[in-house]
Amino acid sequence: MTISRERLQQAPGQVYTDTILEPSFRFMQQHYFAQLTETNKAWVTMLAETGIVPRDRARQLLAAVLALEAEGPDAIAEFNPAYEYFYSHVEAKLTEHAGEEAAGEVNIGRTRPEPLTRLVLRERILDVTELLNGFTRTLVDIADREKDTVMPQWTHFQPAQPSTVGHYLLGIVSALDRDHERLVAAYRNVNQCTLGCGALAGTSYSVDRALVAELLGFDGVRENTIDCVSSGDYALETSAALANLMVTASRLAQDLYMWHTDEFGLVEIGDEFAGSSSMMPQKKNAYPFEYVRARGAHAIGEMTSAFGTLHNTNFQDLKDVEEEMVPPVLRSLDDTERALRLLDGTVRSMTIHRDRMLDRAAAGFATATELAAVVRRETDLDARTAHRVVGHLVLLAVQSERDPADVDAALLATAARDVLGRAIELPDDVVHSALDPTAFVAAHAVVGGPARSSVDAALSDARRRLADHAAWLDDRRTQLASATKERNARVASIVG
Repeated sequence: MTISRERLQQAPGQVYTDTILEPSFRFMQQHYFAQLTETNKAWVTMLAETGIVPRDRARQLLAAVLALEAEGPDAIAEFNPAYEYFYSHVEAKLTEHAGEEAAGEVNIGRTRPEPLTRLVLRERILDVTELLNGFTRTLVDIADREKDTVMPQWTHFQPAQPSTVGHYLLGIVSALDRDHERLVAAYRNVNQCTLGCGALAGTSYSVDRALVAELLGFDGVRENTIDCVSSGDYALETSAALANLMVTASRLAQDLYMWHTDEFGLVEIGDEFAGSSSMMPQKKNAYPFEYVRARGAHAIGEMTSAFGTLHNTNFQDLKDVEEEMVPPVLRSLDDTERALRLLDGTVRSMTIHRDRMLDRAAAGFATATELAAVVRRETDLDARTAHRVVGHLVLLAVQSERDPADVDAALLATAARDVLGRAIELPDDVVHSALDPTAFVAAHAVVGGPARSSVDAALSDARRRLADHAAWLDDRRTQLASATKERNARVASIVG
């Protein structure tokens, strides 16, 4: 086989080969061998069934494709600059098996920008989705177990309204649910077939683009042939979905990292996920959370790299689109998969110190909002005035170094006299109940709130969504498996 360099008078130069051609070949050999094999099967099958290529010649060519598939990617491990591209190396190997007349037909109506990246990305998106579903299920299970575990919460990193571990984790689950939907949207964009686009204007051969899309398990055909070779938004959308997911994961990791400190002491990961120190024997370091945070930063960087690669490029087939935007997305997929596995295992190993959480939830006057609500309901004061009275009560308590548990009706009466010029009369037990974190949580039964009834409803909804996500994943994998079965059956019917 001779490569189509007739227009050029010299072979590829050494610098061009070392910096462009061979690195590109190595990347595609690693990532695209199986995808190009399956694409060749589908394309040649279509050429045979439409009569564009005689069935005997298609049989020879498909037999060569199957032979090369059996040999594996190592069969084309040796880079030959005369062939330039990975695609051409594969064609050269097909020529060895089937002869030049048959092998040359594989390129009818095609150019090197194949839907190979789409074939890779759709599988990787499904893999990430499966890991995300598993991790989300872990969080839901822990949320169910810890739905009555009262814990402190913060705004602006100051004590805020207390909640429960279950309520907090369901908040993360809600965010991860949106991350799942972004991955689904990315998959829909990715899973469109570009075969038959030619170099940009299609082909004069009467190819059946819909048949090829069906044989490869795509949802449909990306119709406009210029759009097929020019657009990269499917990869950008994937990288953006991954960045969103990793930001969610890194924020969870940061919270757990803080809670794991000696100062907070709210959780403790298992020793099998902890690191020690080469110098300090007392150390138990929560390295997994540091790793996940860093990978969140990497995902943002890889997304920026992918977007930046296409920024201000012409809307046409370019190396920027065809090759250069892909590695950042694949690296982000690798990092996301590792981070989800690590975070899932680490969270599963975690011990939650419930007593410490309850103690901290009772501190810092985090329940003052409920006392203000009780004052408003039990007196003739409006909400803002009740807020002022309780705010002054907290000031008096802090000045006198009194904990929330030591606050009584007498201090409330004093605060009211200072603010209003008259006392408020409430029983001690009402004041104590309003400031109790467990009672606080039970009283907040608003939709989406921390009360057990609200959390139980949210848990049911979360499990339903997880079931929907699992069903979507199963449907996609079944679709791809069915396409593979059909593709192989048609190839077998031609090869005989």
